[in-house]
Amino acid sequence: MESYVEQNPASKVFDDQISKSKFYNQIFLYFGLGILLTAVVCLLASWAFTSIWPISQVIDGSLVINEETLWAYMSITIVSALVLIILSFVITFKSLRGSGSILVPYVLYSIVMGVLLSSFTFFVGDTYIIGEALLITALLFIGMCGIGYLTHNRLATWAKVVIGFSFAVILLSLLNLVFIPFVVFGGNFAAYEGYIVTYLITEGVVFGLFLILTAFDMARIRTIAERGYGSKNLALYCALNLYSDFITLFVYVLRILVTIAASSRNN
Repeated sequence: MESYVEQNPASKVFDDQISKSKFYNQIFLYFGLGILLTAVVCLLASWAFTSIWPISQVIDGSLVINEETLWAYMSITIVSALVLIILSFVITFKSLRGSGSILVPYVLYSIVMGVLLSSFTFFVGDTYIIGEALLITALLFIGMCGIGYLTHNRLATWAKVVIGFSFAVILLSLLNLVFIPFVVFGGNFAAYEGYIVTYLITEGVVFGLFLILTAFDMARIRTIAERGYGSKNLALYCALNLYSDFITLFVYVLRILVTIAASSRNN
């Protein structure tokens, strides 16, 4: 976001505190729009692949998988993931160049994310856990945004450290999802109990780093607002940062809750 401001000196300057408030209102309006679109699309996709084109059905007491529907859904999620990556580059490029509105890419990004998140309804299957994860995420998100807003000057001095942490987060996530279960344990799921402790500790560290990143993003937003920059695209770009933070936190909270629930059932 800092680079966006530096490369767009023609951005509208705030005239007073009311204009600054409007800037914050725009950010959270776009943020809410993105979350709402994602939730609606997620529910619609889940309903479509459980009612209209069911992936699995219970026939004569046995669970039958519709392979054609399953492959179709898997293809849709793979394409959605690729589209999401492309859209993230498009939004970043258009934001840095200041060429055209990023509202349409942002809306598409939120819709595609909803398709991807619909997979949780199949793999998790427990609406209580999903609702619990959503509530915990909302509370943590609000809390970290509050911390970031109130301590924006102090957090700004830790910018390089936080950026370094983000690379550590990516590496640690890959180790936790790929290297540890398949290299260390060799894909031996009989050793699941031994892996679960390592998994939860690693997830806790990664989750903590993402909480810090959420506070840092909110701190940067306040810094931008205090410097007197504001535009529709900048509000959208800030909203996308918060949106991405919220979705990431939700995914991690859900994964941790599912792992704990699975471990409790096994015991």
